Amino acid sequence: MIEFGVAFNAVLSINRASQAGALIAGQAGNNTDADCVILARIEDDLQAPIDKSNVQQVKIFRASSTGSTIVASNTYSRSGSKNCGTYSVPYTATSTGYPESQRCNILAGCPTLTPVRTTVDKIGVQITYRYDGVTPLRNLLTFMGGSGTGYSWTFSKQNESRMEPVL
Repeated sequence: MIEFGVAFNAVLSINRASQAGALIAGQAGNNTDADCVILARIEDDLQAPIDKSNVQQVKIFRASSTGSTIVASNTYSRSGSKNCGTYSVPYTATSTGYPESQRCNILAGCPTLTPVRTTVDKIGVQITYRYDGVTPLRNLLTFMGGSGTGYSWTFSKQNESRMEPVL
């Protein structure tokens, strides 16, 4: 029960960090270093018992109007360092298909962007996290997946937010 409680806490923490990241993403808009602000917020929200080093990737994406499809994204792995001016975050970009300059935060749309937008973007954050068992029981629960020395689960949570419009 303890192991499942800690695992459930990890799921809730990852979901909350994704939600906070999406809200910040909606506010950061197309500002330079918006991704830095989003990644820093995620880092701040991930607290013990979460092991931040188990964050496998963070994806900042433009979603379809329904939020059901990722249209374009930037993907970051939690390794290395991304310089953000006066601070840095422990992430490295692995793909950059949704740069800050291509984010639409104008209510009337962005006819100069490719593809053309008729309204503000719906922006989201997806966090993928590997949860490693923490109690001694993890060695007995190999039926949950993993090797004979323990187990791990991978959780992925995403949230979207409408970008705050510039009028």
